[in-house]
Amino acid sequence: MNRAMKLFFGILACVLAWILAPPSPADAHEAAKLTDVKIGVLAKRGPEKALNKWNATAAYLDANIPGHHFHIIPMTFDEIPVLVDNQLVDFVIVNPAIYVDLSVRFGVRRLVTLKNRLSPNYQVTQFGSVVFTQADQGNLDTFQDLHEREVAAVHRTSLGGWIMALREFNEAGVTESDLSALKFFETHDAVVMSVLNRRADVGIVRTDTLERMSREGTIDIDDFKIIAPKQAENFPFSLSTRLYPEWPISKVKHTSNVLAKAVARALIQLPPEHPAADAADIQGWTIPENYQPVHEILQVMSLSPYTNFGEVSLSAVIQAYRYWFGGFLLFMVVLALLSVRIVRLNRTLDSRQHELASSEERFRATFEQAAVGMAHASAEGMIVMTNQKLSEMVGYSEYELRKLNLNDLTDPDDLTTEMQHFNALRQGDVSHFTVQKRLVGKEGKRCWAQQTVSSVRNENGEIKNLVVVMDDIEKNKALERTIDHEQKQRNLILDIAGDGILGLDCEGRHTFVNPAAARMLGWDVEDLLGRHSHKIWHHSKPDGSHFPEEECPITGVLRKGNVHRGFDETFWTKDGKAFPTEYVSTPIVEDGVVTGAVVVFREVGASTRTRAKAEEVLSAHGGSP
Repeated sequence: MNRAMKLFFGILACVLAWILAPPSPADAHEAAKLTDVKIGVLAKRGPEKALNKWNATAAYLDANIPGHHFHIIPMTFDEIPVLVDNQLVDFVIVNPAIYVDLSVRFGVRRLVTLKNRLSPNYQVTQFGSVVFTQADQGNLDTFQDLHEREVAAVHRTSLGGWIMALREFNEAGVTESDLSALKFFETHDAVVMSVLNRRADVGIVRTDTLERMSREGTIDIDDFKIIAPKQAENFPFSLSTRLYPEWPISKVKHTSNVLAKAVARALIQLPPEHPAADAADIQGWTIPENYQPVHEILQVMSLSPYTNFGEVSLSAVIQAYRYWFGGFLLFMVVLALLSVRIVRLNRTLDSRQHELASSEERFRATFEQAAVGMAHASAEGMIVMTNQKLSEMVGYSEYELRKLNLNDLTDPDDLTTEMQHFNALRQGDVSHFTVQKRLVGKEGKRCWAQQTVSSVRNENGEIKNLVVVMDDIEKNKALERTIDHEQKQRNLILDIAGDGILGLDCEGRHTFVNPAAARMLGWDVEDLLGRHSHKIWHHSKPDGSHFPEEECPITGVLRKGNVHRGFDETFWTKDGKAFPTEYVSTPIVEDGVVTGAVVVFREVGASTRTRAKAEEVLSAHGGSP
């Protein structure tokens, strides 16, 4: 056994001792203080599936760790760093690439690694990527065949849904620029469906995705084939890349070690047959895997937190020449102090006092008489000064407001978005930002406001204070809700109409199709949009002979600009059946130019919805005809 192996097993023994050691009385008292515990989970297949998968694990932890209530918080890829940085979650279950990034940036520490399963006979602690296409794609077999192909992936930070495959592509001589298009769909299920529906030539998801969706009945796995398939010993899933350690559950830096040890111990003891394991489709949890291969792939691909890996950093240069920099900095400080001294000596006390008094008077008048709410806050968001308008908006006095943080005035549903903007402001990415949010005032008072926050910085670039302007936009929001309601009513009328209604552009292509029209023509609405109308349902005469488009009176209104009515016309369904119709084709004219047409038709002899029925349905939805 070499020295590296001895070191690895030594670390492994320490981790086991830490996980299994009973908490001390002092630690137990500290853990008892916590009540709600939030577990953030990367919703790789969408929020609903994430909750269905992990809620049973939260319930299991509730039962095994007294005094705590665990919640599952589904997270998108972009929300993860915001929630961790602002301590809005206590534990995270994310892919290993995101874990490595969080560990370097925010001090996140892994506890245990999950054991994945496809059936009771298989359990694995590693996973990879699978690159796949439609089964009938005979010319897509290797990574070199991906040139000029449309590729669907999950997210740029998805390890199994992009990064693993990208490494293999690069080693095969294929770069991102060689693809005709690269689309990110946020969830693994969406990637699979994009390939199935031929919206992309090739898909990339983590291993086990195709098998799980096939088992759920969502897809038939035989509809796909694997590109550049690989085999790995005791690994039951389709595979196109190397294997990497499975997802860990990790503690966020602010979470107590006592609680973390209790969670790790409970998860390791989770039986394979427990409902929590069944819901998550896992065999359980095991001691943390070695995540060095994940560090390696992120270094090779120069991805966060190794974006500049191998480059000479500014900090290294400063460390090497720190004494020279120190001397130069000292010289500059002395020079700056002398310059300031000379400038100050050249100013008279009377002129300075006069300027300060005038400036303060102008500022106070502007601040107090402003028609919008205004406040000054610290870099952390604590309110230090407000005007009367802001007090009127939220119902708090100026004295009460000075005890609050800006976050205290924000509806919880808007807090994540606001924190993203605040983080960008504090990091210097922007000098100001504007958001619309719901203000939470005294005794639950709420109103919509447009908030603009600007930063005032000192000569070192550090934030001295924040200037906040809040404009009451409650009336604007009410108007938006009214317009939205009216639009929904109009759409509802079109949806429940018994007659077929089609919108055409100036070329005769469908721009709008209501459900009744799609049903009578035997198509799905989505399949008709953008397709040429005459070629789809008016291509032939009643005897089956070809009907030239130039003779078609329906699309003729696009050329002539006249309204045309037909009482004995033949339309054709998708499956080739003809049916008699009566219709009206009306041109749409804008500034004297025909820009499209609306065709309203019904099958002759078929029953239609009456106006009374339409009024009944509209009434049930809170509208009026």
